[in-house]
Amino acid sequence: MKIGVLNCLESNKCCAGAACLNAFNRHEKFFERYKDEPVELTAFARCNGCSAGIDDGFAEKLDRMVSEGIKAVHLGVCTVKDGAECPTITKAAEYLSERGIEIIRGTH
Repeated sequence: MKIGVLNCLESNKCCAGAACLNAFNRHEKFFERYKDEPVELTAFARCNGCSAGIDDGFAEKLDRMVSEGIKAVHLGVCTVKDGAECPTITKAAEYLSERGIEIIRGTH
């Protein structure tokens, strides 16, 4: 099964992706669900920022996830200052979900 990780660009300020990848490699936390099946991390992407929204470049990233046959996308750190989910990531999750990709809110 092919999966992807999608993070908010704001998380890039403090996130190296190490905890996400460690959890994936160990089948821990939100990746525990795959412990008994072969799984391949096919994409690890970030949005292009709040001001960009779903711009052409980000839409291309999302379409690539679809064309790669990804079945599930885990949303990583994707909150804005008030603790709410990043609106760009929320729209991206809706876009992917409408194309049959399962959305899981969490990685580690």
